[in-house]
Amino acid sequence: MSETPIAGGIMPMRELTEAESLERLADAPVGRIVVTVGDITDIYPVTHTVLDGTVYFRTAPGDKLAGLAANAAVLFEADDLSTSRGWSVIVRGLARRLESDDDTGPVAGRLRDPFARGSKEVIVQITPSSVSGREFEPTEDDDAPGAPDSTD
Repeated sequence: MSETPIAGGIMPMRELTEAESLERLADAPVGRIVVTVGDITDIYPVTHTVLDGTVYFRTAPGDKLAGLAANAAVLFEADDLSTSRGWSVIVRGLARRLESDDDTGPVAGRLRDPFARGSKEVIVQITPSSVSGREFEPTEDDDAPGAPDSTD
């Protein structure tokens, strides 16, 4: 595990392999899709599923789909900071709305149900161009950046 400098100390960190990254991503209940159109960047939380190294999620028509139609290049991120070893995974790739039954049929029954209420009938596929992940150990509470100092 390498050490990465952070304000107030060193945080041990290790790069995850692509397989480890996809495994962590598959286990995460919620991820975030980052969509940029012109000089506007938006982030949307989605319930996703990873199948054969590809990310899928259900959504409804709206700003998210309009943004994906205007710029298919996206980032997708998920993390977990609730364990003794936190992690973060980022997928760079191209998103596309699956339109035909030939595209949706093989995956529709395998996708997680969305956490948000309402009809989410549109399936979006993110084909990764790169997958990267990091695992890290948080600093001790008394050494954490911004933690109160007992001398204050």
